[in-house]
Amino acid sequence: MSFLEKSNWVVVIVSVPTLLIYAVLVVPQVLTQPIAEVSWVQPMIFTIVGFVVANILGNVVAAASNPGEADRKDQRDAEIDHFGERVGNWLIVAGSCVALVLAMTSADHFWIANAIFLGGITGALLSSATKIAAYHGPFQQW
Repeated sequence: MSFLEKSNWVVVIVSVPTLLIYAVLVVPQVLTQPIAEVSWVQPMIFTIVGFVVANILGNVVAAASNPGEADRKDQRDAEIDHFGERVGNWLIVAGSCVALVLAMTSADHFWIANAIFLGGITGALLSSATKIAAYHGPFQQW
């Protein structure tokens, strides 16, 4: 398994608990309180920082498991990485467009921030899942 594939597994393994932790911290509040009273800023910062730190630590462990391969990247790796990034970027763009529309309609900051947050983290998850699928199946660069 190449380092880039390991790195994508790290993103998948870290992003799912990140989404679940944020949901556990925020959704019960959304269901029981007005949106203006929901405490979402600290949980969002906590999960974003946790996501970044866990990804860094996961990549350090992946690189340490086989130091010689950590900086190696062949053409197939580069094509898979490019393809996966294009797929995942659609969710990032969609989340940003939703946030823009919400801002234009003067929606609460909660909804705007969550559109950006969810677009970013689901985009990273989809991008990594696409790359992993490309590593394990027939990959055709169009």
